[in-house]
Amino acid sequence: MIRTCTKWIEKICSKYDVLVELYCLYYRGIVKNEIALANIRNWDRVLCIGGGSIPSTAIEIAKQTKAQVHVVDIDSKAVKSARNVVSRLNLQEKITVFNARGQDIDIEPYDVIHIAQQVSPKEEVLENIWEKSREGNRIIVRVPRKILKPLYSNISDDFISDKAIEISSFSLESRGKTMDEILLMVKI
Repeated sequence: MIRTCTKWIEKICSKYDVLVELYCLYYRGIVKNEIALANIRNWDRVLCIGGGSIPSTAIEIAKQTKAQVHVVDIDSKAVKSARNVVSRLNLQEKITVFNARGQDIDIEPYDVIHIAQQVSPKEEVLENIWEKSREGNRIIVRVPRKILKPLYSNISDDFISDKAIEISSFSLESRGKTMDEILLMVKI
């Protein structure tokens, strides 16, 4: 339900620059904190999984850090809208959007991987990323508030404990109205 509503809102808003700006405004502070948490720099190669029609996380990362950002989304219509938004914002030199499944994506070229809250199946996507990640990769996962967890695809409590031996550090910080935590995992 939340994913459907978000998809619909983004589809409508993506057509109007003023609505894109307002939409991105909600994420600006959240992304600023994620940038600090993951220490994202302009030389980092960033992958955002789950960009939607308005790839606001990618937009904010590119604007705030000048890093190269690739965005993947499973919805080809959202990809088309996102490319249009990126072009209208004149960010096509910094942001590339393409159609792919997070469960299948090759993460080898990336230093930072960001998984959106609406991504589904989240644990399957995270499992793919974790298995393919290399030492030093920073993985950011948005975790919904407890009351909203039934509305999203989530990672199990066992996932982190099962991977703990391979994690050099992880952080949980409270952020946003719909998010309880932002999880950062750094592979050793």
